[in-house]
Amino acid sequence: MSARLSSIEEVSQQAYDIFLELAADNLTAEDVELFDSHSEEFGFIEDSVPDDSWQSLVAYEQEAEAEHFVQVIVGLELDQGDTVFAKILISRDLDAPFCHIVWKQ
Repeated sequence: MSARLSSIEEVSQQAYDIFLELAADNLTAEDVELFDSHSEEFGFIEDSVPDDSWQSLVAYEQEAEAEHFVQVIVGLELDQGDTVFAKILISRDLDAPFCHIVWKQ
């Protein structure tokens, strides 16, 4: 039986919503203020195939589970370079919800 998968767009939006909900608890007050004041104009949400770094952080097998997960990057594209506030691994599988966030240090 194949998994029931959300669309990439749906899980990317879900990841962003989770980011917004948890940002104040996981980022500095300065980073939250920076994101809040510039996100409308310079913010980005980028989804992609999960990179290799997740294998060392969570029980994730890239080859076997790649289509079931999306990596979402949330940040700002500023003149001095991109600032990444969160890198998120989120499941597309409706029957196996999962989300792990690596926050800006």
